[in-house]
Amino acid sequence: MAKSSPYQQPMTPWPSLAALGKTAALPNLGFSIFYFEAGDPNQPAIVMIHGLGDEADTWRHQVAPLAEDHHVIIMDLPGFGRSDHIKQAYSPELMKQSILELMDVLGLEKAILMGSSLGGILSQGITVEYPERLNGLVLVDGALYQPDRMEDRGLKMMQLPLVGEAIYTGLRKDPKAAYDSLRIVYHDLDRLPDADREFLYTRVNKRVWSNGQRKAYFSTLRHLTPWVRKVQADLPEQLAKLDVPTLIIRGELDDLFSANNVAAIQAVQLDVEVMDIPGVGHLPQQEDPTVFNASLKNWLNRKDL
Repeated sequence: MAKSSPYQQPMTPWPSLAALGKTAALPNLGFSIFYFEAGDPNQPAIVMIHGLGDEADTWRHQVAPLAEDHHVIIMDLPGFGRSDHIKQAYSPELMKQSILELMDVLGLEKAILMGSSLGGILSQGITVEYPERLNGLVLVDGALYQPDRMEDRGLKMMQLPLVGEAIYTGLRKDPKAAYDSLRIVYHDLDRLPDADREFLYTRVNKRVWSNGQRKAYFSTLRHLTPWVRKVQADLPEQLAKLDVPTLIIRGELDDLFSANNVAAIQAVQLDVEVMDIPGVGHLPQQEDPTVFNASLKNWLNRKDL
């Protein structure tokens, strides 16, 4: 196996986001977070959180439309992307507190939270524990309440000690194989515009060559699964008490986050709307940003958020 690679470099932002990158120190947690910031700080804030093994750039096609009438904050979670790699375990509690402390540092008493996959799990967890911090919640193919677990064979393999690391590190041998590993979260990766595919090819290979991000990935995954299982029984009662406008956006062809999970949330929580986006998978914000953005902005406008 090669001992070095041209992909052992810092992650370069999506071009239109490059000028928006910032870093914030979180004094209570003792590390720094990278984030993009756009829009008028006097407008309602929306904080956007990526999924497992992803970065803030997953929202690259949402920044400009949302910044027209919102204060947009898009963070790299601890250990991912350009945020600090830390010695602590990447537990769900640490992840949730990093989101809340970033809001504190930026002076955001309340915000709309929008999370993709893992980001949705964390966002719903924050909403249940700290509903007073939210004006609204957008769950994109991910939620903490999972009657159908968000797992597939690949994720189960990744949770196995040593086996998961061997699979992950093995992708360093073949940049094309690393790129193809993305196909599980897209219905049709090849349909993305050339610029997106070229960006993702480089980005996923920088991920697999980052030892810090590899540690964050496995620590997050292995702490996440038992926490999600532990909290399921109490969630229906907790969700029933929520008074937070919620939108669930789901790629119609997503194999990870089932329609049953969406229906289960609707059955117990008030003020939940659902938008299914046809022809896309687990990352609808990337596969069909036009429909995604229109649906999201329509909901925000109707809810006066």
